Amino acid sequence: MRDRYTYPGSDVLINKHGITDYDDWKEAETDLIGARMFHLREHPLDGSYDLAHLQAIHAFLTQDMYSWGGEIRDTDTHPGGTGIAHCRPQFIVAEAERVFGELASRDYLRGLEADAFSDGLAWVWGETTAIHPFRDANTRSQHIFFNRLAHDAGWIIDWSQIPGDVFAHARTLAIVENHSGIDALIRPHLQTLGDAARHDELLELVRDHARGFFTRTTTRDPEVLDRELDAARKRRLALPPDTFRRDTPPSSGRGGPGLSR
Repeated sequence: MRDRYTYPGSDVLINKHGITDYDDWKEAETDLIGARMFHLREHPLDGSYDLAHLQAIHAFLTQDMYSWGGEIRDTDTHPGGTGIAHCRPQFIVAEAERVFGELASRDYLRGLEADAFSDGLAWVWGETTAIHPFRDANTRSQHIFFNRLAHDAGWIIDWSQIPGDVFAHARTLAIVENHSGIDALIRPHLQTLGDAARHDELLELVRDHARGFFTRTTTRDPEVLDRELDAARKRRLALPPDTFRRDTPPSSGRGGPGLSR
């Protein structure tokens, strides 16, 4: 079935610039969306950490490239080359309401210590990956969305220590298995906002690392990615409980170990 989002006989998404060459399209998309990502890191969009908030971020990021920014997709999608299906279009809104409703019920992961926060963030990120609300630019929208969620909960993630392809693999596995791979990659690299000596440095690392995190010119063997993710899980298990602690006490009734599927 023809994908209405692409030029006929091509994988290139129909764009505002009429670019039909694949490499030129990818370069333009990377540059234009990357510039908008930088802007949102400095000037975040206010929202309620729900589907509408994610849609607003997506619309802002893609406004220079696509006419459908922020719109829920109406075609089936899957992680490239995996055969794994994302949520069917007709169920996207209901699934998003379920996931973000659960996030709200846990006070957006605020007031948690490191283990509980990492597990909760990994769960909601994995669930949102499975929903995949938009035709494209989901990863970049989620990156802005969840990093701001982490910031508001008192945390910064040091992305310079997390390989982009391994994190993408962990997110794909969260669709069909569980979110443990995402947690294994995030948990060792959490820093509190209260760590003032590292705060500005970590923000610079997030900015500098963004292009490499999202631009993957080669596809590595899944077995290699599995080995790296297994190694990350082992490092995660070797961490002493709550090496980093929040500067504020856990919220009443919301200190449990993450969210349930």
